[in-house]
Amino acid sequence: MNVTKKSLAYRTFQTIAGSLILCALAACGGGVSVGSSIGSSGSASGSGGGGSPTPPAPGAPLQSCAGIMPLGDSITLGVNGGYRNNLYIGLQQNNCGVDNVGTQFDPNTRVADKDHEGHPGFTIGDIANSVNAWLASTQPTIILLMIGTNDTAWWTNEDGTEIGARHDALIDQLRAARPDAWIFVASIPPQTSVLIHGKADGNAATTTVDRALLTEQFNAAVRGNVAIRVAAGQRVRFVDVNSVLTTADLYDGIHPTEAAHAKVAQVFLDGIRAALGS
Repeated sequence: MNVTKKSLAYRTFQTIAGSLILCALAACGGGVSVGSSIGSSGSASGSGGGGSPTPPAPGAPLQSCAGIMPLGDSITLGVNGGYRNNLYIGLQQNNCGVDNVGTQFDPNTRVADKDHEGHPGFTIGDIANSVNAWLASTQPTIILLMIGTNDTAWWTNEDGTEIGARHDALIDQLRAARPDAWIFVASIPPQTSVLIHGKADGNAATTTVDRALLTEQFNAAVRGNVAIRVAAGQRVRFVDVNSVLTTADLYDGIHPTEAAHAKVAQVFLDGIRAALGS
């Protein structure tokens, strides 16, 4: 999940190649639909296309979109800005004063607003250890939380429910620090099938576990935890990023391509529009 440094020559080649691919797709009526129902290191290979992001369909005017914190790991950082590009454009069409906040700045982001809080390699625990300071310095009113990939992709001593419990505690932490903020909680993208050191649900001992199944178990726990919060009237909503992505959207079995990030953006956009629509 570390950000791969690319040479200027490679970046130039990637841009030209991406443009040629987009031209070819346009000629045959192809391409990725931003409105279709989706996850990534910064300037990493496997961007899945270059050029300006295609704007999502406009929506009705929303309440204020100022102070949005995209919070998570390298998938939040994204390929050339990842989902943050299309989300920014989509919210601009809602005339809601969109402004991203975060202590991180990504010069490779394609849109003008390059602020974010995506940290490559970070786990749920890493975010929990530092997020209070980030929240205090940026004062977000909307938090887009997508975290858990590094807790499920490599090795773990927990099952999906236990990882989900730590994730739920992080939501409590965010709400305590920013009680009036809206929190949009995303499921994490799918992962290719690889056996890792882990603990299958219901087992007391660690063994090998398929990370693809662990991801499904974790996402199910997150969905259930958020549903309880919604029923309690909290400003927390679930956005199902996992449901719009397949492993074909991943360039390395974990991270979504740049093209796939348009699908991620649409899921967040739909969730924000539903919650903040006037």
